[in-house]
Amino acid sequence: MSTLHLVNRSPFATRILDELAAAVCEGDHVLLIEDGVYAANGTALDDFPGGVELWVLEEDCISRGVAPSDASRRVSMAGFVDLTATTHRTVSWF
Repeated sequence: MSTLHLVNRSPFATRILDELAAAVCEGDHVLLIEDGVYAANGTALDDFPGGVELWVLEEDCISRGVAPSDASRRVSMAGFVDLTATTHRTVSWF
């Protein structure tokens, strides 16, 4: 059962990514949205286990001037909807 984890908080304001790294499993997807995209160009995501797909919402990267690293894949709003439809459940991390 795969899970889509949504992260909308800046990694500089919370320890959400540390908690998320302990909770994600192989086959899960992590989508960085809103201020969560600031994690897309750092090393905070290196602690995630293998087999976790990392995504960033392209519109939020553009609006915040963030250039994501090659470790993440960009997705549009339509792709966001597709991710929610292809995973078994969605968890928002606040």
